[in-house]
Amino acid sequence: MKTYRTSTQWLELLQQRSNFKGTNIEFCQHHKVAITTYYKQRALQAENQQSPTLLKPGFCATSSRFIQIKNHH
Repeated sequence: MKTYRTSTQWLELLQQRSNFKGTNIEFCQHHKVAITTYYKQRALQAENQQSPTLLKPGFCATSSRFIQIKNHH
């Protein structure tokens, strides 16, 4: 069964990495995360940290990557 994490949860998990004494693979095994997912999320978080000026006003960088579609009927 897959575990889905929000951007905030990923940020917290990636921050925990600095306190973990093992390798990235051991960290991922400990937290039941695929190593490819770990690297992808790490890159996305780094991208968000480097480009905060590209965000629109009122947008939270740690919000979910899902979008809401409004029906105009």
